[in-house]
Amino acid sequence: MTRARAWHGDAGRVFSRDLLRRTMTSLRVLPVAIALTALSGCASTRLALPRGPGTPLPDFAPIFETAVAQCRSIRTVEAMIRLRGRGGGANLNGRVRAGLAAPASLRLEGLAPFGAPGFYFVARAGEALLWLTREGRVLTDVPPAAVLETLTGVSLDPSDLRAVLTGCLTSDPEAIGGRRYGDWVVVDLRGGAVAYLRPNEGEHRLVAGTRDGLTIEYDDFRRRLPWRVRVISAAVDPLIDGRPLTDLTASLSQVNLNVELVDAAFSIDVPLDVVPMTLRDLRQAGPLEATGEAQSSIEPR
Repeated sequence: MTRARAWHGDAGRVFSRDLLRRTMTSLRVLPVAIALTALSGCASTRLALPRGPGTPLPDFAPIFETAVAQCRSIRTVEAMIRLRGRGGGANLNGRVRAGLAAPASLRLEGLAPFGAPGFYFVARAGEALLWLTREGRVLTDVPPAAVLETLTGVSLDPSDLRAVLTGCLTSDPEAIGGRRYGDWVVVDLRGGAVAYLRPNEGEHRLVAGTRDGLTIEYDDFRRRLPWRVRVISAAVDPLIDGRPLTDLTASLSQVNLNVELVDAAFSIDVPLDVVPMTLRDLRQAGPLEATGEAQSSIEPR
């Protein structure tokens, strides 16, 4: 079981003080944020990615390396993330406070409008622990990617999640081929991922990619990094007119890059009286699932 060296009941202490201060400010205006999300959070039209053989592009490697130079330099990320859309066939609408660090550490806290987080999810070095605080249940001895898939419908380990959220698409992208389609540059990556780049302010920007049965779209760039990430599965939901099983948008805010995250951020002590649970129990609990009016307003196109 993953355990912390110290635990005092205040999850925010393991994050940077700056993020904690801004988190408390954001929680005071949460009802307004929810209202704005309801008005603007529905999934937008998907990008039309180029297809066909294209025109061979000999200088694909330097174009790609320029596009991913910023995200390659990121070792740690902490941010507030609004999740909205469909994940694994369920409607999701939630906010998490996230901390990720190379090579493969992760902490997610499921935030509620008031009170303590509804869950803590920590992972590192192939181990993971998820604690549902209100239910008093704990999940251990399960791969981090399986826990994340149960929460969100997206199966990524911590290193790949960090890469996806920061615009690198994969944790160590290596370009092996490229072609051009008009102003699009398409780059094949070792391992099967494909990156789609378009020109922006004199250089190319990675705006979409495919990997592991997922299409990932990037938008709302700031400091050369995406602050909105949309993940769409190739798998479809047979119960809803063949729509993607997952069509989930992560909107980032309060982003801090390459700040020191203490090692204890990725461990946690849980009360002695918690009850073990399974992935099936977690799926049934659905801590990020939308409820009431929030659920009815989520309608991916």
